[in-house]
Amino acid sequence: MKLSAVDWIFIVWYFALSIGIGLYYSKKAGKSISEYFLSGRSLPWWLLGTSMVATTFSSDTPLAVTGIVIKDGVSGNWFWWNFMLGSALTVLFFAHLWRRAGVLTEVEFIDIRYSGRPARFLRGFKALYLGIPVSCITFGWVTLAMVKIIQIIFGTSGTAALAICLGLTVFYTTLSGLWGVVATDMLLFGVAMLGSIILSVVSVEKAGGVAAIVEAARSLGAGTGKDYLSVFPPLGQALPLAFFVALFVQWWAVYYPGAEPGGGGWIAQRMLAGKDARHAVKGTLWFTIAHYVIRPWPWILTALAALVLFPGISGASPGEMESAYPRMIAFLPKGIMGLVVASLFAAFMSTIESIVNLSGSFLLNDFYRPFVRKNASERHYVAASRVLVIFVSLLGAGFSYVLGSVKMGWQLVMELSAGIGLVLLLRWYWWRVNAWSEIAALSASAATAVYLKIFPDNALVRGLGAGLEKAGFRIDAWGVGILLIVAVTTAAWITATFLTKPDDEAKLLDFYRKVRPGGFWGPIARLNGRAYKLQAAPFIGWGLAVLMILFLLLGLGKVIFVGFGAGAAYLAAGGLAAFLLSRVIAKIDWEGRS
Repeated sequence: MKLSAVDWIFIVWYFALSIGIGLYYSKKAGKSISEYFLSGRSLPWWLLGTSMVATTFSSDTPLAVTGIVIKDGVSGNWFWWNFMLGSALTVLFFAHLWRRAGVLTEVEFIDIRYSGRPARFLRGFKALYLGIPVSCITFGWVTLAMVKIIQIIFGTSGTAALAICLGLTVFYTTLSGLWGVVATDMLLFGVAMLGSIILSVVSVEKAGGVAAIVEAARSLGAGTGKDYLSVFPPLGQALPLAFFVALFVQWWAVYYPGAEPGGGGWIAQRMLAGKDARHAVKGTLWFTIAHYVIRPWPWILTALAALVLFPGISGASPGEMESAYPRMIAFLPKGIMGLVVASLFAAFMSTIESIVNLSGSFLLNDFYRPFVRKNASERHYVAASRVLVIFVSLLGAGFSYVLGSVKMGWQLVMELSAGIGLVLLLRWYWWRVNAWSEIAALSASAATAVYLKIFPDNALVRGLGAGLEKAGFRIDAWGVGILLIVAVTTAAWITATFLTKPDDEAKLLDFYRKVRPGGFWGPIARLNGRAYKLQAAPFIGWGLAVLMILFLLLGLGKVIFVGFGAGAAYLAAGGLAAFLLSRVIAKIDWEGRS
């Protein structure tokens, strides 16, 4: 793929601007750990929400969505669309609690919620677990996507492409911390979104227009038995188990970066960096709308155009299907090609910066600082965090070699964490959850996932699969595996909870007074002399948020495929749900003072 001088001007302009922002914020980030990892807790809602969207944009997502659509059609996106249910839950039930908690990282939450040696062990273990394997696998699939893009566009070797990715990551993230990440996220999201829209428009035109794509998708579907254009899978036959698992289990049971049950990872990091609880709530809501409604359709259109422009691509390997996205760049005119290439670098950097910054915060704040070097200076900790960022980057680069596709990385992280979601949700609202609950959940999910990888065809899998098939499901290995891991993990952590003692009452009382969560805190609420009640408004708001996202998503899809009447109706319904949701949000006391 040959780039013109105009294309290179766009690319150089983007990098010069990004590096300039990084240099500007480098001094501010070096002042303290709070500045480096949380931007001094001063982010307004629109900035922290946009930063969340930019972080989850990445270079891997358009490639993964392209592979999903080519293989399973538009409805295949429920593999990740299901997380809209959990994201809406975070907006109404957890964003304000995270901000009230006032911790530096998700893992530090353990220190204010649990007590004793189990809590100390859990904090160190979880810091290493999230900071190394989970972060490195995530780093691996994001980098794998960018390596594919660089190879296709610049014709380099895989090793050279990986070196470019590593150089960009280490230089920029160690320089400016979260200040630089968030500041450039505004630029990165704008450039990345513009690039994806331009590519989709050119791709559709090259494929002969929307009508030609619709006709080709229907023709291909007639031969394969798939409806490539439907937002929902065909439900008149046997219900696909993968869709059932996504809609009813995955969103609350699985810990996935950017869609953690109750918030976590870089989502929690941004909420903790907000000015106050209300800004955390509004920022997370803006992220949810942009993430599930605005971003997906340009990628979906590009993927459908690839079905027309690359005959036979639907029978290719998962990695080749994903590579169809960067291959479409060859159809762009000069100048525009450079802008889109810059947008892909922007998408890559927005996510990779957050991954290594977050991983560094886990390893520094929750392992190195409490267990290795307790009383060093702030500047020492900032320097140590930069070393840890380099370590994670190098280790994560290794994972990019062993992953066959982006979706494979997504699935691996979900399998390793399946079942831990419920304990992460209930720890805020049920006093009886303790450190052993989380230890049991993490251990059981990882152990069961590894066992199923080593022994995929065992009596449990066969028995569960046969039972589900009799119940009318169209089974698949992924769905059966997730259900089995969730069942084992849930049984393990509930058993551990009731076989071990509750946390220290003084610790629980301090947490209850600080966070004011409501829910099932009977004995602790009595000690407090006042019970913080869980109101009906968040439940109503959650239902409205889900309806709003779903209607807006469907409405945009209908309009794109020239179904203007139905599209207008869906968009109007989404607008009504948004209006009612805004009224609910305005009435809730997010600081918990009343």
